Amino acid sequence: RRSSRRALLKRAAILGLGAPALAGLGAACRGEEPAAPSPAAPSASPQATSPVAGQTPAAGQPTQAPTSAGEPRRGGRLRVATTGQPAGLDMHIRAQRTITLIGWHMYEALFTFDGNYETVPMLAAGYEVSDDGLTATIPLRRGVRFHNGEEMRAADVVASFERWAEVSSLGIAISEFLREVVEVDDYTVEFRLSSPLVALPSMLARQSGGLSIHPKSVLDQVGTEPLTPDLYIGTGPYQLVDFQPDRFTLLRRFDGYVGLDSPPSGYAGRKAAYLDEIEFVPMPDEAARVAGLQAGDFHYLEEIIPDQVEAIGDDPSLNIQILPPRSYGVLIMNTIAGPMTNVKLRQAVLAAVDVEATGQASHGEGYFEPDPGIMLPQTRWHSTVGQEYYDQGNPERARQLAQEAGYDGTPLRILTTQEDLGDYNAAVVIQQQLQQAGFNVQLEVMDEATLDEMLEDDNRWEMTTNAYVFRPDPVLIAAFASCTADGGWCSDPKVEVARRLQTETDPEARFKAFEELQMLWYTEAPAVKLVNNLGIAPLSAKVKNVLETTHFEIEPEFTNCWLEE
Repeated sequence: RRSSRRALLKRAAILGLGAPALAGLGAACRGEEPAAPSPAAPSASPQATSPVAGQTPAAGQPTQAPTSAGEPRRGGRLRVATTGQPAGLDMHIRAQRTITLIGWHMYEALFTFDGNYETVPMLAAGYEVSDDGLTATIPLRRGVRFHNGEEMRAADVVASFERWAEVSSLGIAISEFLREVVEVDDYTVEFRLSSPLVALPSMLARQSGGLSIHPKSVLDQVGTEPLTPDLYIGTGPYQLVDFQPDRFTLLRRFDGYVGLDSPPSGYAGRKAAYLDEIEFVPMPDEAARVAGLQAGDFHYLEEIIPDQVEAIGDDPSLNIQILPPRSYGVLIMNTIAGPMTNVKLRQAVLAAVDVEATGQASHGEGYFEPDPGIMLPQTRWHSTVGQEYYDQGNPERARQLAQEAGYDGTPLRILTTQEDLGDYNAAVVIQQQLQQAGFNVQLEVMDEATLDEMLEDDNRWEMTTNAYVFRPDPVLIAAFASCTADGGWCSDPKVEVARRLQTETDPEARFKAFEELQMLWYTEAPAVKLVNNLGIAPLSAKVKNVLETTHFEIEPEFTNCWLEE
């Protein structure tokens, strides 16, 4: 979902990343079997239990097992209804959900996540680290072509990283430990570090707002300004052929694509590109999206609320799959400017919120789960530390804390959008709960592109509803890894404990640091965790081989699916 990027370094304290890399990456790059993680503590590679490629969902999580996909069929146009029109498709600049969904069909990263959420090479050909941990060498695959016909080389990777590092929360955090990125030769890049950074491959992997690789010749034209549609050029299996804002984005198979030969696994492996074209149509109205799916106008919906799932019923032309949690809702508070810089006032908001009521409004019975953990339960990082502060729903306590904070009735603005009805419905409920606790709360509703722009101005908002999407490691969540995510949480205690989480090599020490971070989340209250949101994949029955070959949590890819007529 959204996580606006600030191009300038507004925050004085930026966190460095030095977390252990996902277990077994080096072994995988050398063709060895990765070592099994210790059961005593979370390893550096927490694995999801999403129902893909032979995996089993976490206990108690409803799902429908994917059915046999049959024989592949080449051709056709897959039509996807998105929740709205993204503000461009420059993944370096913005990490909005729809951009993630569209962009990774066009672009690729140096590394990606396989079916077990292990980090594996994509455009990289391997990964080596010096004995002192200060030099990370990344050889590149040869013969990979950009959509403009140029061959991908080390200069393109260096240019892409240098641009991304200026405007991305994760890139900025990596830069804290980085001395320089060097083009050793045409097919080798070195990251020369001031301190070991063993999480580097996972930081450079495919994710929302991740490091997509672009031609240096393109980036030289724009610098840190947003890419224009004619410059949406990557190495992915699909390329942009038409971009008409508020109408559609059309991708077509890139016949010059040079991919991997390994079996599809999560976001890794072979991308067969059976589909001729993929069309993404902005459709902000929920009912219109569902009606289009039922009528056969769309094959997949980016978003569907549970009420609509119930309304659809047992339609044999549709395949609605309920999956483990892919995200959790949050009420983010502006810790940079305005009244919410007062920790006591943020604690008052935390005390007022009844999260189950927000879950009922945003997702409905059976489609959410209350849970205090700020890492989802299918990871090894899940913890209930701080649960006494979670789901308080105590307006009397909130009034007391607000009085102690000196709250004078100043209007508090909650920004939201109806393009994501889950976020909007949660915001409506939270407004009511805060008003019952004596707060003066104004709900400001706008389209998603305007919301992204408003969040860039720290003087225009106090709170906003959002969601943190599944990540296999806490260092991949921008709000934890840097000070530049929306809300700007950057207290000295957070910086210190997050640095330990990111630099520790011992798994038990890392987990201890993470639990300290989670406790700070509740005592400093930079945001209110709402509920875990179960994943819902609304597909036409004509679409085959999607969840069998791709992850869902960080948006699905349609690179190995086909349409059955």
